[in-house]
Amino acid sequence: MNDNYSLIEDFIADQSFLSWVFKTNKQDTADWDLWLSNNPAKVKMANEAASIVKLIQIKDIAVSKEQLADAEAKLRISLKPDATSAKVINIKRRKIWYAVAAVLIICLAFGLSFIFTPSEKSQLATTYGEVKKDRLPDGTEIILNAHSTITYGKQWKTGTEREVWIKGEAFFHVKKTANHDKFIVHTDAFDIEVTGTSFNVINTGGKSSIILKEGSVKIHRPGVQEILMKPGDLVEFSNKQIQKKTITKDDYIAWTDNKLVFDNTSLTEIANIIKEHYGVEVKLKGTNIAEKTITGIMPNNNLEVLLQALNATQDIKVIHIKDSITIITE
Repeated sequence: MNDNYSLIEDFIADQSFLSWVFKTNKQDTADWDLWLSNNPAKVKMANEAASIVKLIQIKDIAVSKEQLADAEAKLRISLKPDATSAKVINIKRRKIWYAVAAVLIICLAFGLSFIFTPSEKSQLATTYGEVKKDRLPDGTEIILNAHSTITYGKQWKTGTEREVWIKGEAFFHVKKTANHDKFIVHTDAFDIEVTGTSFNVINTGGKSSIILKEGSVKIHRPGVQEILMKPGDLVEFSNKQIQKKTITKDDYIAWTDNKLVFDNTSLTEIANIIKEHYGVEVKLKGTNIAEKTITGIMPNNNLEVLLQALNATQDIKVIHIKDSITIITE
């Protein structure tokens, strides 16, 4: 989800929004309920997007020309003023066409079975403060960071692509197959294609990034030339821009060892890290607090221990009362 959503198709193109509409993922449902409560001006548009999505009932994996026409017809009939209709949705024709295209594209991209028959997909998920190691059906090893979800097909057949969808952050060590089957990771911004390699993926808060540790991968994004990555490369999508750079440290994946590595890290960024990992709001108070930074390695598998480590830092005081954390600089 993104605070900049201004068109109906923006909502429809968001996988988590579809989960909210069809109530297929408890975490996505809770996240969208919270987001809508914090963005009341977007509620009307979100409800219109949900109404359009529900109008299209597609049951087959293959989308034929007849199905496309049927979907369009349903929208035209439902949106046409009619005295016998219980409800009329008043949306500009241009937006209707965008919505039809967006729904059908999403259906193709993520698999119709995922949207309309969620039982055919499996999920691995973590709660706030939890980091979990697991394996996918092909033997691929993953480490899932806090408040993250991976969705994948229940059955992966030899000779077919292995696909996963991620929300949050995860580290993958992809297992090679005898047929060199592709392994595809879908984020909101791009798709990652690999055969066997190790990498870290982040897909949250409107930002998507990948850090390659071993092997090689290809990044696919509509309208952008394919990006080839080598170990040490970081590709990041933010503010509608995609960038590639080289990193020399493993600080970005220290979380897989339950550590946080701060290198002149601002207190504002540290507050965001605590919020994302533990789901707790952090308030900052003090003179010139925006200029205050922290350098060091701290534990990240226990909130109280982390706060104690921060509290031991010079010129910083941490106050933790129930669900409220305040960091004060002196």
